[in-house]
Amino acid sequence: MRIFLDTNIYIIGQLIPESAEEKLLKALGFYDQKFLATIQVIISQELIDQILRVGKRLQGKDWSGQLVNQIWGNLNCLFIPETMEMQQEAEQLLQSKVIPSEDIFIYLTAKFGQADYFVSGNRELINTIADFECLTAKDFLDQCLTDD
Repeated sequence: MRIFLDTNIYIIGQLIPESAEEKLLKALGFYDQKFLATIQVIISQELIDQILRVGKRLQGKDWSGQLVNQIWGNLNCLFIPETMEMQQEAEQLLQSKVIPSEDIFIYLTAKFGQADYFVSGNRELINTIADFECLTAKDFLDQCLTDD
């Protein structure tokens, strides 16, 4: 299974203990380097940049840097590089104004990473054009993950 976690999942998961976002990160091995998750978490440079930008604004650059280190070090990451094909599709989406410009490369990362699920607190914008299922963290936990 491949999932894309939106920026808000990482930020809220770190700021609000026991939130659905934090529980999801925990289930994916975010807090344990030795945890071998079978679920691939799709990331991109755009996602990392957003996490660093938002995290720095909320908690400082050291905090946001540590967050990114945990993503790389603990999650089963699949990095999707920006390609010419993505840039062309981004131009079309920008002109069509179907989704906000700041969400275009986030959406395209999930699409080109062949995500099964897009997990976000504000997934409605992506949901209008996505070929993958868009869920909140709570819904993903309830529908796709069970406690052992």
